[in-house]
This record gives sequence, C-alpha cells and structure tokens, in this order.
Amino acid sequence: MLIRTRLLLLGIATLALPWAGCQYAREMESSLREAERQSLLAVAETIATSLQGRRDLLSRDLSGAGARLPPGPRDLEPVPLRAEPQLDALVDDWPRVTTAWRAFESRSGERLRVLGGTFDRYLYLLVEAPEDVLVLDRTLGDALAPESLGDRIWLGFEDASGGTTQIFLSAPATGALQGRRIATRELGRPELLDEPRVQGSWRRLAQGWRAELRVPLSMLGARFGVLLDDRDQRGAVAEPLGSLATRDLQPLGRLFAGAPDLRDYLERFSQPGVRLIAATTAGATLAEVDELATPELVSAPQALLSRLYRRLLGRSGIDGRSSANERGRIDANQALTAAAGRSESAVLAVGPLRRIVVAAAAPILDTDRRSVIGVLQVSQTADRWLVLRDRALTRLLNLTLLITAAAIIAMLLFGGWLSRRLGRLRRASENALSRDGVLSDRFPDSDARDELGDVSRSFETLLGRLRDYTSYLRSLAGKLSHEIRTPLTIVRSSLENLEAVPHSSEAAPYIVRARQGTERLDAILKAMSAATRVEEAITSAERSRFDLAALLREAVKAYRSAFPQRQFAFDEPGGVLHLYGAPDLLMQLLDKLIDNAVDFSAPDSTITVRLQAHSDQLTVDVDNEGPPIADEMLDQLFESLWQARADRSDTPHFGLGLYIVRLIARFHGGEAFALNLPSGHGVRFRVRLTRDHGN
Repeated sequence: MLIRTRLLLLGIATLALPWAGCQYAREMESSLREAERQSLLAVAETIATSLQGRRDLLSRDLSGAGARLPPGPRDLEPVPLRAEPQLDALVDDWPRVTTAWRAFESRSGERLRVLGGTFDRYLYLLVEAPEDVLVLDRTLGDALAPESLGDRIWLGFEDASGGTTQIFLSAPATGALQGRRIATRELGRPELLDEPRVQGSWRRLAQGWRAELRVPLSMLGARFGVLLDDRDQRGAVAEPLGSLATRDLQPLGRLFAGAPDLRDYLERFSQPGVRLIAATTAGATLAEVDELATPELVSAPQALLSRLYRRLLGRSGIDGRSSANERGRIDANQALTAAAGRSESAVLAVGPLRRIVVAAAAPILDTDRRSVIGVLQVSQTADRWLVLRDRALTRLLNLTLLITAAAIIAMLLFGGWLSRRLGRLRRASENALSRDGVLSDRFPDSDARDELGDVSRSFETLLGRLRDYTSYLRSLAGKLSHEIRTPLTIVRSSLENLEAVPHSSEAAPYIVRARQGTERLDAILKAMSAATRVEEAITSAERSRFDLAALLREAVKAYRSAFPQRQFAFDEPGGVLHLYGAPDLLMQLLDKLIDNAVDFSAPDSTITVRLQAHSDQLTVDVDNEGPPIADEMLDQLFESLWQARADRSDTPHFGLGLYIVRLIARFHGGEAFALNLPSGHGVRFRVRLTRDHGN
C-alpha cells in the first residue's frame, strides 16, 4: 500500500473527531435537558408555594368537598382565551377544543351545546342548538306576553351573596342580544328589566343556530347553568314568563373559573419561552400565561446545516410521552400526580403536531399543607434544547470537519512530498551504478535533518565504501601481476638453470611439471593484465562515428581464416549502419564472443553473427550450436571471475571474457545478456548498443 494511501486512510480516521463531537453534544444535551427539567420543577414548586392557601385568588369553586370531586356533565370549565372575541356568533376567535364543550338539556328535551371561555374579567359563552330552528320574538308591544316571545336562552347562576339569579336573552332579529331579567313588584307583579352587563349575538345556521354571549365574572358565583326555552317545544299555549326557568333552571353545575386577578398574578413570573398554567385538581385550566415560543436559529445557513446534521446523525434523542389533552386542560397524568401531593416533571408530546415540551407540575396546597386546592404547571418547549444543541453541534462539526479536511489535505501534500523524496532516493539508488560500472555516491536530500536525510547519508557512506572496494578489486589484478611477475621470473630462471645441470631421471618429471605450472601462472598474469588494460582502455577510449556493418563484415572474414574448423555466417540488414563508439573496443567484444562460441561448439558447426537495426539501437547476436545453459546461470555468465566450464584443458580460462563484453556494452550505452535458442540446441549472446550514446 502506498504511503499516500496510508496517510489518506489516517486522515479519514480523523473523522472520529466529529463523531466524538456529536457524542459530546448529545451528552451535553442530555445534561442540559435534565438541568432544565429540575429548573422548571423548582420554578413550579416556588410559584405553587406562593399560591398556598390562596383560594380567593385561585378559583371560585374550591371550597368544600365539591372542589375535590371530578367535573360532572353540567360543570362548565371555561377555556382561557388569548384574545378578546368579537360578539358575532362566529367561531373564528375560539380555540378548536372538544373536551371543554358541555351539553345542557331540560326536562322538556331541549338540547344545546355550550363552550365557555374567560378573558380579562368576563366569561364568554358559545351556545349552539344544532338541530333546532331559531324562532324570533314576534312583537315588542307586550314584552311580557308569553305568545310574543320566541326562543329564549336562560342563564342561571349563584351571585356573590349566594342567591340565584336568572337572566334570559331573546330578540326579534338575528344579531345583537341583550340580557333581561324578571323582577317581582307589589302583589307579585312581574316586571321585565334590562341587564346591559349581559350581552351577546346570535345567527342562523344551516341546521339550528349559534349564540355568543358575554357575562361579567363579578356577577357569577360558584354555580352556573344554561337552559333553552324552545318556542317549538312550548307550543301554542305558552307558559307564563319565568315559570319554565323557575321550574327547570336550577344552577346545579359548577363553574370552574379562575379569579380575575389570577392571570395578573401569574404574569409576575412570566418569562419568554415559558408557559404558566394554574389548574384545578382535575386538570381544568383556571388561568394561563403563554409565552411559549420556538427560538429561531441565528441564520438560514445554520438552519440548513442543522437539518442536514440531524438527518445524518439520526433522531435527536428527545422522545416525549404522548399527551392527548386539548386546550384548556393540562396533562392528565401530571394532574393526578399533583392532586396526590407530589411534584413531577416530564417530556410531553402535545398538540396535533406532537410538539415536544418539558412540563413540570407542582401541587398548590391549602393552608393546612395537607389538602390540594390546585395544580401549577410550568412548560417550556424542547426546541430550545434542539436550538442550543444545534448551535453547539453546528459549530463543533463545522470546526472538526474543517480541521479534518485540512488534516487530510495536509497529509496528502505531505504524502506527495514524501513520495517524491522517496522516488528521488529510489532513482538515485537504481542509478548508483552506471552502465560503465562507475559508482556514484551522491544521493538527494543528504543535507536534510530527518530520517530520509539519514538514509541518504547512510547510502552515500555505503556506496563510498563500495566504490573504494571496487576500485581496490579493479586494481588488484594489476598489483598482483606486478608483484608476482618478479618471483615468477626467478622461479623460471631457476628451472632453466636446473635443466642445464645434470639431474637424475627421477627429478625430470617434477621439473617438467614445475615448468608447466610457471607457464600457467604466466598465462594467468597475462589474462589479468589484459583485463586491467581493457578497463583502462574503456576509461580512456575515444569515440568516433563508423560503419558497424562493415566492421563486422571484415571481422567475420578474419574469423573464417583463424578458425577453419568452424563455419561462420553473417546476417546483416544491408546498407550502412553508423554507430558512435570505439571500434577497437567493439572488436575486442566480438573476439570474446567468438572465442566463447568456438570453445562451446563442436567442430564443423556454424557460428552465426547477426546485426539488426532499430530506431535507436543496434543489436549484435552471436549464435553457437553448443549445449544450452541452465536458466539460473544465465544472469551469472557476465560476472567477473565466473565460468561454467566443466573440462580441465591445458588452456586456462578465468571468467573474464564475458565480463569484458559487459563492460564494453555498457560503455556504448547498451547491455549484454545470454539466452537459449528456441530449438533447445545452442545459445545466443546478444549485445544491444545505443546509436548516439555519448554524442
């Protein structure tokens, strides 16, 4: 594997930094979430403690055992409204809730649905009669005449003194409504009085009608009821005005409405992003201060990166318990826990969009610190965690990804730079030995103060020593021949003198053997001297341009005369083939190859000399029909002092001939090598020469 690839993999491994950053961000988010829950729980308990024993501030119906009973079918739990609705009998200003609607029905069977809401110091009522036809007042002449009145809406409630008040609303046309009540005068005479504090409006629907009413909370006590006096059900014989209401309208239902000052009290503790709710023990909302909002990210690019990171990293890790409670009620589980006197915090998924919020609920105790008179809930959206986490995660991931990208680029650049240095060092080591057999001890980056510089300097030292040793070996033959020649001359002259004096017949064979040894030793010295002279000649040879084909052609003619026991064939492409080199050295090269071919070929066999021309090279082949050479020995033939002769002839051979061939071939920018012929009989010695080498 390449170093650059390894460095790239190492750079990719730095992606563990963003992963570790994500894990850290998740742990930070978990800690922040837990701290937020504890903080909200502390806030809820603090506000609940401030409301301890404040029945007058908390609710209108928290006295007696009725406060601890669950809401009944006639109990009205008005929803806190966030804005003042217009009295136009439309539902645009009202929240879409279902659990807060109440169905009221009299003994006569009249049915209507009522939804209550509170805003500021008023109770608002949305009254619907889905299956009834609206009957308007017929005349305003005698307002007390039963037959003159149409459909009437009766409101019955306890007043502040504990008495019962009944108010009805009707009108000769759709639109505005005004409350009226019946006062009893002398001798029981009824009198119709306007009640301007109770106002409203109604309109026809496709089926039935709808009315929107407003009643000041200051008029209401703890009990409240609604009754429909239906003209269709009443028939042609009308009952006296007020008899139906007096008989059937008894305010048996409870009104779970918070005190007007409760919302103002909660606003003291409000802060952005937090919702405060005071509720009954059953979970009905008494007052609400809603500052719950989703914090925005700093910029659109950060929001895009945040969504991208969320998608890549999976879920946010915030899973809320499903809460099916609608507007106007708090979570049922939290209400039950707080009603039992225990505080609780939980992550809730609320609303149709399953919005994740963290909510803490604490019980509001009575003065005895035992009974629970209400529940205080503090909520905060979990989007705040997400925003804080996303901000931290976006910055962290951007920073770590930037560092990772920079690290990968730096590693790639460093790997490329290191690879170039190693490539120069590799090429320098490959070219340390030139084709002329000259060693070069100069390596790149030898001045660098790092590991590669140390390697380069070590190679220089090694090649310097190898060059000195090679020089010693090259000069060893000349030194030996010079040093041995004088003792050899003394031995030879002594043998000649010994042959001249009388000697016994037993000594004669030893004298002959000694002379033969001196002759062989003299031949060795001559061969070593010849090799040294060739090396020196190669070093000092002068180059010239000549026709190699003509040179080989004349040489082959001379070989035919010198070796009549062999057949010589010359194969040439024809024409003039110029070569820039040393003709004398090439003749020595060819002499060595021919001598080798003659030694290894049988008498009357054919030695073929072939010349081939290429674009930038000339190839000289010398083929003989001798025995093939083992494959493992082909690369060793051209080494110094190496031979593959198995015979022991009188003519000495020292393995220098092919070594000289290689030296001359390298001097001409080429190479020499051997290969067996395809037929399996014979060997081919091939020399490649560069045409313009050294020109």
